[in-house]
Amino acid sequence: MDTVRLVAAGDVWLQTKYGRHPFAQVRKILADKDILFANLETALSMEGERAEKHHVIAAPPENAAYLKEAGFDIVSVANNHTLDMGATGFANTLDALAARGIASTGGSTPRHPSAHAVLERSGIQIGFLGYTIGRSVPPPGTVVNRLVEEKIVADIRALRESCDHVAVSLHWGVELVYYPSPWQIRLAHRLVDAGATLILGHHPHTIQAVERYRGGLIAYSLGMLQFDPNWPHGISHDSFVLSIDIGGDGVASVRAIPIIVDDDFVPSPAGPDDAQRILRFVSDVSGPVNEGRISSRWWFEQIAEPYMTMNLESYQLRIRQHGVLPLLECGVWLATPFCMRCYAGLLRKRLRRANGAQ
Repeated sequence: MDTVRLVAAGDVWLQTKYGRHPFAQVRKILADKDILFANLETALSMEGERAEKHHVIAAPPENAAYLKEAGFDIVSVANNHTLDMGATGFANTLDALAARGIASTGGSTPRHPSAHAVLERSGIQIGFLGYTIGRSVPPPGTVVNRLVEEKIVADIRALRESCDHVAVSLHWGVELVYYPSPWQIRLAHRLVDAGATLILGHHPHTIQAVERYRGGLIAYSLGMLQFDPNWPHGISHDSFVLSIDIGGDGVASVRAIPIIVDDDFVPSPAGPDDAQRILRFVSDVSGPVNEGRISSRWWFEQIAEPYMTMNLESYQLRIRQHGVLPLLECGVWLATPFCMRCYAGLLRKRLRRANGAQ
């Protein structure tokens, strides 16, 4: 059996500050593929009911042409910004993609009833599933797949019966952190055991570990391909795309291709020094996962500071805009068990630093 080359990228916004083509500098990288995938981190609509949140992401539906011109074959629409313009915006998003022959996974409407997609290249069929974390409830008639473990396992097993491979897109994890949680690692392993060949993660806006597991590949976070590197809290300019060759028995080879995203949100191939640095970083953050060293205690120490800082800044903005309700929500959030474990992680880390300084 031949192999299929899938190039997988992270978040795309389809807007730039100064009207440049968002993929002009990486066309050659993206063209070396049989299937090109990314996470569409925007609603493709200027119409609809704007979500009551501080960061609403939307782009004109005609900007879907950028995806077509760059060669994208499929995108995930299961993420926390896909409903930023409500049911109308989501319907317009799927319409804009379908009009340009771009498949989507992770959501559906009455006009586009399938929440998964199957693509065939060189006689190899790859099914794509997509899911997202989050508490938002889709409007009636709109489906955005929630990340529910047993449902994903059942969907993988069902789709695997008619496909050679299954790729699962997961919008998950904690923003601006470099390590997946022990729960994510356990879930990713279970999904591969259930029949998935690829786990394609996103949401943190940062590079995370790449792990080979039992013939499959897990990319815990693909970072961003085309996104504002300074939004919302000083995201890194460093990112990558993965070039994955898939054969009959699973992943045959994988290659990380470093990129740099500029202040106009436009990605470019990393120069030699930056490329070496990014690849070294990928290796460094992958080490604890591949070596089984991520414990819950260690993970909370790593993620507590960026998680608490980002969410407190977000609540401050919402409180200034909307007043009492987000203030009450913030109070409840600060008392959650997750935050309590963050406090403990911060304390342990600072005590260790203090002891080391003595």
